[in-house]
Amino acid sequence: MSVSQPIDKIWRNPIGRLLCVLGGMSLAAGMLTLYPQLLPVAKWSVPVCLVLWGITRFYLYGVEDMLTSAAGCLLILGGFSYASYLFTPMSELNGTVAQLIPVTGIFVELFAAHYRNQE
Repeated sequence: MSVSQPIDKIWRNPIGRLLCVLGGMSLAAGMLTLYPQLLPVAKWSVPVCLVLWGITRFYLYGVEDMLTSAAGCLLILGGFSYASYLFTPMSELNGTVAQLIPVTGIFVELFAAHYRNQE
């Protein structure tokens, strides 16, 4: 019996999936409370992951599809705008726009993934 069979059985169950997510979140919260010096690493990992996610859109799917290209550009721009929001003090309007760009990029990527899966 391989390890992937019980993991697949747990992951297919909605309660098992919920327990895995809650366990991961509690593990992350516990690590951040026990080691507070990891907080800046966790805070700066979000913009870095957004930029890397945007770059992978171009690497995996190229620039032929306009929706995927727009999603990649918005994710990269969103990563840089969110990093600038974390790095410099901004007004309320600028901070809102800096946080709205990554959200827009994520939604555009969801639409692009939906249309890619339909083809």
